[in-house]
Amino acid sequence: MSIKSTNRKFYEEAYSSRTFLKVLLKHFFSYDQLAKTRRNIRAISQLPNYSRSMSVLDYGFGHGTFLLRLPRKHQNSGCELSQEAMKNVERLCSFVRRKATLYSSDEFASASQALTFDLVCCSHVIEHVDDEKSLLELFHSVLAEDGHLLLNVPINEVWVDPKHVRSYKAESIRQLLSGSGFHVERMVEEDRWSAWILHHEYVATVRRKLPFRLVRLSFSLLPVRVLDFLERILPRRYEPQQLLVLAKKK
Repeated sequence: MSIKSTNRKFYEEAYSSRTFLKVLLKHFFSYDQLAKTRRNIRAISQLPNYSRSMSVLDYGFGHGTFLLRLPRKHQNSGCELSQEAMKNVERLCSFVRRKATLYSSDEFASASQALTFDLVCCSHVIEHVDDEKSLLELFHSVLAEDGHLLLNVPINEVWVDPKHVRSYKAESIRQLLSGSGFHVERMVEEDRWSAWILHHEYVATVRRKLPFRLVRLSFSLLPVRVLDFLERILPRRYEPQQLLVLAKKK
């Protein structure tokens, strides 16, 4: 079974079992989703033209947490491998009265030659694909001149996700992007809290699942600036879990 088929099967099953209430709870209160989304938003908000209308693609939108938090003034689109995820986000769009153009991965591959975006966001996706260079070539082809790519990849992983094809470090990402027609403008490693949580859930001798579900919920309600401040007192042995890279099309 190919990597794409393996991921499709896993995520179709993961998304298909959700009632709409579960979809809402995952969208609004999942720390895993919000830990990525808030940092992604903060990274792209530094772009000079972010305050103006932009065409934005969220490639691999999953639960739609990031896609539906993009400003309404932008022309927002999303691409997703899972049909069940697409159905869930279509319902969410209707519920929160947001507009977004959604493509399946196959539809996007067919339509990509006619599409152009000012910004492509790819968060925790590239580590799942078999051919990372082809994916970056696709992003390069759909980006406007001087367009930007935001990549968010997991680093220093506490537990091994069998769906990940490879792991990344800052230098390997820099070389990959440089060889794919991008110039890295900003790179930052963040999110020690996720390492702390995952360590206690998966690695620590005594696992307390229920309390850490409450911890996750509490963290999901805190602004990212507060989490950043609290992270300064976190023991330094916990390594950052997210590498955010903002790159410009050459």
